[in-house]
Amino acid sequence: MAELALNGTDRRVANIVAIGLAVVAVIYAASGPLSDFVRWVIETTTPGFDELSRKDQRLLLREHWLGAGHRVFEQDFLRPTGLIIGLPIILSFIISALKIHVSPSLRWLNWVMALATTAAFSVWIVKIFAMDGGQLPSVQPIDYIAFPVAAAITLYMTYRMFGGFIVGFCLFWIVYFFARGWLPDWTGVFAGSEATLDQNFRQMLLNFWAQTGGMFGQPVQVVTANVLVFIVFGAILMASGAGDLLMKIANRLTGGFTGGAAHAAVASSALFGTLSGAAISNVVSTGVMTIPVVKRSGFKAAFAGAVEAAASTGGQIMPPVMGVVAFFVAGQIGLEYRYIVVAAIVPAIFYYLGTFMAVYFEARRQGVGALPRSARPPLTRPEWVKTLVFVVPLGTLSYFLFSQPSVPKAGFYGIVAALVSSLVLFPEFRSWRKLFAALADAGRMCASIIVIVTAIGLIVGLIQTSGFAGRLSLLLAQVATGPLPVVLLVVAFGAIVLGMGLPPGATYFIIVIALSSGIDAVGLAPLTLHLFVVVFAMMSTVTPPVALAAFAAAPIAGANPIRTGFEAAKIAVAGFLIPFVFVYHPAVLYKLQVLFEWFGGEPVESRAMIDISTVTWGDLGWVIVAFTLAMWLIGSGLAGFDRARLTAIERGLRIALGLTALAPAAVVAVPAALLGLALVVRERIAARSKTQVQPIGSIREEIQ
Repeated sequence: MAELALNGTDRRVANIVAIGLAVVAVIYAASGPLSDFVRWVIETTTPGFDELSRKDQRLLLREHWLGAGHRVFEQDFLRPTGLIIGLPIILSFIISALKIHVSPSLRWLNWVMALATTAAFSVWIVKIFAMDGGQLPSVQPIDYIAFPVAAAITLYMTYRMFGGFIVGFCLFWIVYFFARGWLPDWTGVFAGSEATLDQNFRQMLLNFWAQTGGMFGQPVQVVTANVLVFIVFGAILMASGAGDLLMKIANRLTGGFTGGAAHAAVASSALFGTLSGAAISNVVSTGVMTIPVVKRSGFKAAFAGAVEAAASTGGQIMPPVMGVVAFFVAGQIGLEYRYIVVAAIVPAIFYYLGTFMAVYFEARRQGVGALPRSARPPLTRPEWVKTLVFVVPLGTLSYFLFSQPSVPKAGFYGIVAALVSSLVLFPEFRSWRKLFAALADAGRMCASIIVIVTAIGLIVGLIQTSGFAGRLSLLLAQVATGPLPVVLLVVAFGAIVLGMGLPPGATYFIIVIALSSGIDAVGLAPLTLHLFVVVFAMMSTVTPPVALAAFAAAPIAGANPIRTGFEAAKIAVAGFLIPFVFVYHPAVLYKLQVLFEWFGGEPVESRAMIDISTVTWGDLGWVIVAFTLAMWLIGSGLAGFDRARLTAIERGLRIALGLTALAPAAVVAVPAALLGLALVVRERIAARSKTQVQPIGSIREEIQ
């Protein structure tokens, strides 16, 4: 009984703190709308406000009791750096600490870690408040205790929640930070300064603890400012019952195709990707429903898990709610998030087009048909009405993302639309218990993300502060002066190898830091190069031998993880090609940016992008046709099947022609596309002729 009571107490406390974290995320996001509301109230309740000069209007907004009260709330709670970053970290670590040890004999350690975390990070918050008040960064005796405690708990929680690889990677850089002065010159870029241990430790404290660096650097700043509100947005929609409706829509849309169950898994993951940009959480949330159905339809277990892993991976570039890395890109290149969302539209379509074709040809090869009609019933009239739960919130979110640059404001209005739609359309959601459960789920997801990005920030800070990033940048700057294909292959290989054990966010930061001084030498627009890194960091989650998304799907499917990883990489082959496609066909990323000119009336200009007037609709149309044909050729070639089984020569020829059709030079791509199209037409004519002749042979066999 004591165990159950203690367990229940831990769970209740963790849920309360999780709800608090979700509420904090919403309050921070509400800063912009709250300012707009206060201004609107003052304007409408003040006679003759429009007749006042702008100076008098600003003075009135400051001195009005409502404006003054809002300003105090904003300056004392919404704006201080220590609270914006520190409060979510403290709440996240409390939530995570209370669920680490399940054994009754060790549960006391959870509370010790929760209290130690609160104490250590509170020291940092106090220091940052003092610095915001004008005090210079300094190291105090208490920092020599608080920082090691905070760092140790961060690494321990990361190990318990995400495994040992990322912790080992972080420990390597910690050891390197202190030992770099003793490394010989022949170690190249690793050889560093000859500072003493005490000097190194003091430097670490000054950069990672007395200021907003290291654990409190850009990764966690981006997440607390922009990402948490989108997690709450998705959690509310999923808790309302929209998830089941989403699965039914996916089955209805794609279940009638050959291999319909697998296509439904792809469609559901793509739809979930519009709400959540996390691959592994997509696998876990949708995979428990889709993978068993895919297996029952006739696919092998490894392929069933691979379909879910590959489809969920694409959710990280699926607009409008892309993965955390997209916000990192916006911060790194100084470009508004809405332009990144529009740039990702065509690549996301390409990714799921390639996945669809890979599944289609594998289904043909294995002889798996469509889902039975009973598994894909039409939507009833009430269900059609309930689809507004997606249309209204996503439409609201997209409108505010595209109409103004404030991401948190767009997220807040999206949450309001999601909450109102869910309450109106799903009567079973109209209870405080359901709402609190949704906020608790959101808080727990926020907590796990903050823990991992805190560790990522420590890694990024160590690489930068140690001087390794600068030395590696000089080396890569020399490589960047070489042929562009070689540079891209090096970057792609680095992103995949690092990403096999690191989250995409960590992989992105490490690669981008290394490329920081070589980006100009590469000769690509920053948005192009950064998205190139993002996509390959994303693809590492389905690349063996450490394919995290495939490893998450394998236990659900009851399959071998390595086999599932190889199958997932084959299904997601489009993801390995898309970055090279948009490098050599920039219309893929940039032509749709003209939407902002149509609606805003002003030309889209940024140093992070190319001049969008240099790409045409014809360029975009050609690459869409070429990519579609290329994926047909490559997908059928990898599966070894189209209308009938393909020979080894036909498979190799199809893959070669598919790749060549994506070449930037029209004199190479057009003939390859025509030859590939001829192969497809020839094979289909041959298969049709064989089908027409087959019945005669069957009759003769029966007579004999």
